[in-house]
Amino acid sequence: MAATPFSRSCPIRIISVHLLDAAGQLLRVLFLDREGHITAQPHYVPREEALILASNQQRVLGPQAEVRVL
Repeated sequence: MAATPFSRSCPIRIISVHLLDAAGQLLRVLFLDREGHITAQPHYVPREEALILASNQQRVLGPQAEVRVL
């Protein structure tokens, strides 16, 4: 059985929100759902939506968080 090659164009992503303290240390990792709500459980989001949600959430949270699309 041949292995499936890894593709960077995967259509589904998870958005993680890394909350930071004033010194930039990681406090907690949370996730965004498809509606843009912060949750404790990861949610799969289509790539295009994930990029938009992550960008918007980063603007809202500013330097107190790092929003990443995984």
